[in-house]
Amino acid sequence: MSLPVFPYGKLSFAVSLALCSAYSFATEVENTQPQERVDLPTVTVQGVGKQTTSNYTIPASSAATGIRLTQRETPQSLSVVTAKQIEDQGLDSLQDVLKQTPGVFHSKMGNNVSGHSEFISRSQAVDSISVDGAPKFLYDYKAIRRGTNNLDSALYDQVVVVRGASGLSNGGMGEPGGTVALERKKPTAKPAVSVEAGVGSWKHYRFVLDVNQPLNADNTLRGRTILVSDHGGDYLPNTSRHNHTFYGILSYDIAPQTQWNIGTEIHRFRNKGSSPFSYLTVAGDPDNNQPFEPFAASPRSNASAKWAYGKDTSAEVFTSLSHEFDNGWKLTGNYSYLTGKSDIVSGIAGAFVIKPDYSALFTSDRDRSKYRDQDFSLILDGDYPALGRSHEFNAGISYQGNRESLSFYGDSESTIPDVRRFDGNIAKPDMPYSRDGFTDMKNLSVYGSTRFKLTDKLTFIGGGRFVDWRYRYSTDRNKFAYSSHKQKVFIPYLGVTYDLDDNLTAYASYTTIFRPQVRNLTKDGVALEPQRGKTYETGLKASWFDGRLNASASVFMNKRDHVGVKAGEFPNGKEYFRAVNKTTTKGGELAIGGRLSDRWLLNASYARSKIKNSEGKQLHPSYPVHLFKLFTAYDVTDHLNLGANVNWQSGTNAYDEYQPLTAAGKEALTQRPYATLDLTAHYKIGKSTRIGLDFENVFNKRYRPMPDIHVYGTPRSVTATVKHTF
Repeated sequence: MSLPVFPYGKLSFAVSLALCSAYSFATEVENTQPQERVDLPTVTVQGVGKQTTSNYTIPASSAATGIRLTQRETPQSLSVVTAKQIEDQGLDSLQDVLKQTPGVFHSKMGNNVSGHSEFISRSQAVDSISVDGAPKFLYDYKAIRRGTNNLDSALYDQVVVVRGASGLSNGGMGEPGGTVALERKKPTAKPAVSVEAGVGSWKHYRFVLDVNQPLNADNTLRGRTILVSDHGGDYLPNTSRHNHTFYGILSYDIAPQTQWNIGTEIHRFRNKGSSPFSYLTVAGDPDNNQPFEPFAASPRSNASAKWAYGKDTSAEVFTSLSHEFDNGWKLTGNYSYLTGKSDIVSGIAGAFVIKPDYSALFTSDRDRSKYRDQDFSLILDGDYPALGRSHEFNAGISYQGNRESLSFYGDSESTIPDVRRFDGNIAKPDMPYSRDGFTDMKNLSVYGSTRFKLTDKLTFIGGGRFVDWRYRYSTDRNKFAYSSHKQKVFIPYLGVTYDLDDNLTAYASYTTIFRPQVRNLTKDGVALEPQRGKTYETGLKASWFDGRLNASASVFMNKRDHVGVKAGEFPNGKEYFRAVNKTTTKGGELAIGGRLSDRWLLNASYARSKIKNSEGKQLHPSYPVHLFKLFTAYDVTDHLNLGANVNWQSGTNAYDEYQPLTAAGKEALTQRPYATLDLTAHYKIGKSTRIGLDFENVFNKRYRPMPDIHVYGTPRSVTATVKHTF
C-alpha cells in the first residue's frame, strides 16, 4: 500500500531525520532466538523523586486497535492523561482534561456552567467514547456532550485520546477526529482513604472523598467509593452550579484467574441562570441589506435569563466478568445499563440576529427527555504461536442501544429593546407542553484484529469491524410519524510498525470512515447521507527509560464525502446543512511526554491540520490550524513542586457565515492568535498532606473560543486545594 505524498513532506522528513539522529545513541540489543516465557516477581521502584513518583505515561492501551500495545507499538497517534497529570494541573472535569490534551481544541458556545461544548481534533469532532474498554452510546455527539462539562475526573485513572479514525475500537462509527477512552479507578488490596477540599474564584467549592478498602482477610474482595460535590458560580453573572457524583465498585476474585466487578455511577447536575448558547459578536439586518457591524458588549455579560436552568440526573449499573485460561487467553464480558432524565429551560437574547439598533430577539424553550442506554461487549484475546514467534489476537462482539423519549414545548419569542442593557431580568413566558417524540438507536458489531510479528523488527496489524446500525426518530410520536435509517458497513484496519533500533519505531496505518448524520437535515428536510472516507497516517515513535518518556512525529491525511456543513437557518433559528464531497484533511503532529528525570515531568505537543473542499477552500475556519501545548512540573525540593502550562493557538474567523459585512464587522468575527499561561504550586506536609494553588489564565488574556459568539474564555482565576491521605 502506497501512502500519499503530503505537501509538507519535507518537514516530516526533516523531523524524522532529526529524531533518528537524536536517538542514534541507543545501544541495540537484539535476540533473534525464540525464548520461553518466564514470569518474574513484581519489583517496586522507589526513591525517584518525592512528588513525581507517578508517570505521565501508561504501560499499554487497547484504545486504538483492541490489542493492548505500548504507545510505541501502536501505529496511530494517541495521548495519555494520567491521574498524576490530572492532579498536578488541577483538572476537575473531563472537559478540563480534554482541553489540555495534545491536538484537541475546545469549541465553546456558552459559559462554563452549561455551555455547549464540542471538542475538535484534526479539524474534525471528537465524538466517540469508551469506558473500561467498552464502546458507549454514540449518536449526534451525545456520548461526548451529555454532561461533559460536569463529568468529574476524580473517577478516572487515565484518559486516553486516540487521534484520527478508530472504527476498529469505538463501535465502528464516529468522526475521524478521535476517540476518548476512559478507565475508571478500581479497588486495590491496599487500604487508603483520601479527602480533598478546594475553594476557588466565584465562590467555587469542591469536595472529594475516595475510600478504598479490602473487605476480607485474603483481599479477594475489595471495594472503592468516590464521592464528589462541586458547587459555585461562574465568571458570568447570575450563574451557579450544584453537581453531585457517587461512584462505587466491588471487585471479587472468584478464583485466581477469574475476576468479577460490579459498580454504579450516579450523577446529579444542576445549574441556574445559564443557557447553552450566547449572543453574536456582530449586529446587522442582512434581509434589509444592512451589513453586520461589531457589537460592543462586556466580555463578562450574560445574555441568559435569570430563571433559565438545566437539570440532569442519571444512574448507571455496570458489571464485568473476566477469566484467564491456562494457556494465557482471556475472555471478558461487560454490561452496563444507564437511565436518566434531563430538563432544560433556556432563555437567551440575541442568539440568532441582533439588529443595527441593538434590538434583539429573545427566545425561550424547554427540552425534557428520559433516556436509557444499554451497552454490552464480549472480548477474547490472547497470544498464539506461528513461524517461531508469538503473536496477539483480539476478537469480540459489541452492542450499544439507546432509547430516548422527548417532550416538546411551545417556544416563545419577544423583543429586547437594547440587548446591551439586558441583565437577565425578564418575565418567564408560558411554554406549554406540545407533543412527544422519540429516538431509538441500535448498533451491533463484530470485530477482530491480530498483531503478527513478521520479523523481530517488523510487525503487521490487521483487522476489521462489521457494523449493523439502525436508527429511528420521530418528533410526533402521537401520530406515529418517524424516519427510519439503517446501514451495514465493514471497516478495515491495517497497520505496520518497524523498529529502527531499541528506542525508535516507524509506523503507518490505514482505515475507513463511517459517520451517520441523519439529524443533519438539508433545506428540504432530507437527512444527509453518512460520511464516508479513508484516512492514512505515518510517522515515528520513540521511547526511553522503559516507556516512561515517549515522543512521536506524524503526518496524516483523510478524504471524505458527504461532510455536513452549515448552509443557513430556518425562520425558527434551526440550522440546515449541505453535503460537501471530496474534502481533504491534512496535517502533522509532534509530541513528547513523560519523565525527563526523577524530578522533571513534561508534556509538550504541536499540531497542524486543515480541511479543504475540492476547490481548495478551507472549511471550518473557526477551528484553529495550529495548536501548541506545554505543561511541565518540577520538584524544586522534596516537598515543593512547581508547574506551568502554556496553550497557544493560531487565529480563527467566522465571517464567511455572515454576509454582507463591513470591514469592521469582518474584524469583529476574527479571533487573532493568542496564548494563555497557567501556573501550579503544590507543597507536601509530611507524607500524607498536600496543599496546592492553581492559577488559570495568569495574564487575564481576553479571547473567544468561537469567533462569532460573544462568550469569552475563563479570565484570571485561582483555586486552593488541600488533600490528605490516611
